[in-house]
Amino acid sequence: MFFFRKFNKLHSALKVYSVVFVAWGMYRLIFRLPEEIEEIFLKPLTFVGVAILIEKPKNWLKYFSEIWGKGDWLTAFGWGLLFALGYIVVYGFSSLLSFGSLQPGELDGNPIMSFILIGILTSVWEEWLFPGYIFSHIRTDLKNIWFSRLITASLFAAVHLPVLVVWHKFSPQIVVFQLLMLFILGTGNVILMEKSKNLIAPVISHFGWGLAIFLFR
Repeated sequence: MFFFRKFNKLHSALKVYSVVFVAWGMYRLIFRLPEEIEEIFLKPLTFVGVAILIEKPKNWLKYFSEIWGKGDWLTAFGWGLLFALGYIVVYGFSSLLSFGSLQPGELDGNPIMSFILIGILTSVWEEWLFPGYIFSHIRTDLKNIWFSRLITASLFAAVHLPVLVVWHKFSPQIVVFQLLMLFILGTGNVILMEKSKNLIAPVISHFGWGLAIFLFR
């Protein structure tokens, strides 16, 4: 009981994460619905809804939206865009070195607006949960900034494990590589959130990461 009184924010964050990991992992294991349904309905219900149910805020709309109103929007957007462009350049350079030419991705029949919408929504839900909710809770109790960053980034990478293994059926080597890349993205976005005080920065950064993967598969 003393542990939970002393680390109540950490406890809440880990409880929310555990439920999200199990629920989203089971979904990935059993179902495969269109991405539009996932990102518009299922992911916000899981990633945001679980936190709301566990924390039981009096005003759930304020609970979700308040993280957007902090910090300088223009500065936050600029830092997010800078990171996004950096990801695109790095992925393009890697593609050029690996194949001798740029290897563009394909939309697989999806309209470009659908791709953009899915990318933005994915970024919003995941960044709200990890830099927005989990990191702020862990940081409050642990005090150590780097420890808080690394824990959050590790949890962010791990939540993608089911889709890497079950859906994509990647080899163990590729799974490890993808987890490392996600850990880097998670760390960068936590730092962006911390410095900008506004969720727009990690959202733009996350979207740029997804765009880079699409552009240079």
